[in-house]
Amino acid sequence: MVTPIADAQTVSRATELKLEANAFYANKQYHEAIEKYTQAIAADPTVPAFYTNRAQCHLHTESYGAARDDANVALELDPSFIKAYYRRAAALLAMGKFKEARADYREVQRRAPRDPAAIKKYTECDKLYRRIQFEKAIDSDVDRKRVADSVDLSKFLLPEDYAGPRMPKRTKMVPKSTLRDKDAEHSEDKDAEDKEVEMVEVEEEYVDLPFVQGLADWFRDQKNLPVRYMYAILLQVEKLLRPLPTMVDITVPEGSVITVCGDVHGQYYDVLNIFKLNGFPSETLLYLFNGDFVDRGSFSVEVIMLFFSLKLLYPNAFFLNRGNHESIDMNQLYGFEGEVRHKYSAQGKRMFDLFQETFEALPVAHLIQEKVFVVHGGLYSRETAKNASQPDGDGVVRLDELRELSRFYQPSHSKLLCESLWSDPQAANGRAPNPRGTAIQYGPDVTKEFCDTNNLKMVIRSHQQMDEGYEIAHDGKMVTVFSAPNYCDQGTNKGAYIRITPELETTYHKFTAVPHPNVKAMAYANVNRFM
Repeated sequence: MVTPIADAQTVSRATELKLEANAFYANKQYHEAIEKYTQAIAADPTVPAFYTNRAQCHLHTESYGAARDDANVALELDPSFIKAYYRRAAALLAMGKFKEARADYREVQRRAPRDPAAIKKYTECDKLYRRIQFEKAIDSDVDRKRVADSVDLSKFLLPEDYAGPRMPKRTKMVPKSTLRDKDAEHSEDKDAEDKEVEMVEVEEEYVDLPFVQGLADWFRDQKNLPVRYMYAILLQVEKLLRPLPTMVDITVPEGSVITVCGDVHGQYYDVLNIFKLNGFPSETLLYLFNGDFVDRGSFSVEVIMLFFSLKLLYPNAFFLNRGNHESIDMNQLYGFEGEVRHKYSAQGKRMFDLFQETFEALPVAHLIQEKVFVVHGGLYSRETAKNASQPDGDGVVRLDELRELSRFYQPSHSKLLCESLWSDPQAANGRAPNPRGTAIQYGPDVTKEFCDTNNLKMVIRSHQQMDEGYEIAHDGKMVTVFSAPNYCDQGTNKGAYIRITPELETTYHKFTAVPHPNVKAMAYANVNRFM
């Protein structure tokens, strides 16, 4: 790479801008720091450290693709610049590209063989990579059973000293054949279809309002739910979610209101505060939580199990969208897997796998009153639309395409699924690559075309921290709501939620963080060791 030689005055100005950027960074004002580093680069594009400093800011703002790109430029300028390998490795790891991250950490170790930090990061990354590859190899058996089909609740009893909320029991009739040992091989009777199905009466635990209220208090006191109840709730909610369409239509009854919340990221005590401020869910106080229930915050198990219990209690009044963090790659890095394994060590791996099956069953979008489209990430590239390859195709995704989407996969399985969970809006018209390194950014013209084509009033999405908890953009048609105040215990951002009436009257409500027990955010995460 040929680089121009900057004159002394340019070098001096670039250095001043870098120092201003450093001050912003020290105050955790990462977006302002990025702007100053960008100005420094414009003044003198020959300094590798400017790019790696900006890359570090991109890491903090979750723009991992941009961080990787800055590290690449720094290495073009100076292939021996160790900090650039560090930055690129951290970005690649955060994007779930473990093999490539490991290669960069190996290069750091090769160039600095006596550096304890280099040795430690490579060793930890290599260990993480090998564990994940090993588990993928085990799970790749095409004949393996779904976890939901292999859990036998009769093998898990409530501890004698359990003093927490108890699920009530009821009787129901089930086919006798379903009570056979799920782990056993059984032969199929060729005449089975012609025989009358024998039904038997069994007892089943279920969720009621006293249990959910008791559960909320139990979790608030930092107490774990017994394994039996964990599995019972997960199995029931997976069964409830699986038949749902990928996009669910919501009708808000007269006299009711629906509250839309954004990311909560394991911040359980802030979730309880939302219910305190806005009211506990009920048949007339509907809720839609728009994904990213877990990871980062260290009370993710409590958040997701309370939400799943509420879904069972109010299946037609409590709604959940999948977010990009309801996925295995994110959970392995950002804390949820570590939290499940820590709180349920003996059953941790199996329980985590059942969570993944349940996450895949979550709907991807909801449509409120036929007019408000709610999705975690955002909108779509032109080639994602079904008609994009047609000569007269307009490249706009139709809502029926989402209703028909097969969603029981990880996000990378299809562009429609990935972009639903990962895309972000931008101020400029058109589409552009996403600084996150996946999906796209899209402008006001894309939003208008999507809304006009699908006869929508607005789109509500989440996925991005907002200083005031929400942002109204794209001429009022694109709203971002974020409900994790003081995100990761590192910011001063507010949280927000949106109340919508049956007549689509919309009000925005902001709130601040409340204290939580002394367990830091990211306490169970793998990725924070590499940043």
